[in-house]
Amino acid sequence: MKPSIISIISFALFASASPVQIIENHSINHNDLMKRGNWDVTRNELSSGCKPVTVIFARGTIELGNVGSFAGPPFFNALDAAIGANNVGYQGVEYPADIPGYLTGGSTAGAAKLASLATEAASKCPNTQIVLSGYSQGAQVVHLGVDQISSSVAARVSAVVLFGDPKDGQPLKDVDTLKVDTFCFDTDLICDGLPIVAAAHLSYAFNAAQAAEFVKFHVTV
Repeated sequence: MKPSIISIISFALFASASPVQIIENHSINHNDLMKRGNWDVTRNELSSGCKPVTVIFARGTIELGNVGSFAGPPFFNALDAAIGANNVGYQGVEYPADIPGYLTGGSTAGAAKLASLATEAASKCPNTQIVLSGYSQGAQVVHLGVDQISSSVAARVSAVVLFGDPKDGQPLKDVDTLKVDTFCFDTDLICDGLPIVAAAHLSYAFNAAQAAEFVKFHVTV
C-alpha cells in the first residue's frame, strides 16, 4: 500500500509537535514532571546488566531515537517513580518506524527485533520480569513480535502496555489478556484504523501514571 497524502501530512504534523507542547496545549501544569524525568529518546539498557524489570519499548512512526518522546519517556519516568529507577531497565526497539510500515500493519523488521530482544532478555536475565510496550506503530510491532516469540518466552512477559494501538482489541498470542492494558482515546482515529493523527494520538503522556500503576501491580520488586 502506498502512503496517502492524508497520512503523510498527518504524520508530518505529528513529527512537528512535542510532549511539552501537548501538555501546554492542555493547560495543565506539569513543570515539576518535566524538570525531573529522563527524556532521552534512545535507551539501550539491556546491555548494561540485569534489572528486576526489563521494559522493551517500540516507538511510534517517525519518532526519533529508539523510544521516541510522546509515550515512552513519560511512561518510563512514571514507572521509575512507581517501582524505583534502580529496579527497571529500558530497551528501545531499533526499526525504521516509517509511514509505509505503519500502513502495512507494522514493521516486520521491528517485530523481529522486538522478538529477538525479548528472547535475549529472557535468556540473559533469567530472573527479570519482561514488560512489552509500544506506541502507535510500535504497538503494531508488539502485536507482530509476540507472534514470533516462543511460548516459554511469552510466559516470562509480566505485562504489556500499548498506547494508541491501531490493532486495538486484538489479543496477543500466549499472553493472558489480564496482563495487557491498552490506552486508546475515543477521539484517536489511529485506534479506529484510520491513518489520521488527531490531537488525542499525541496525548498519551497523560496515561503514563496509570500505565505505570498497571505494571507495578503485575511485577514484584
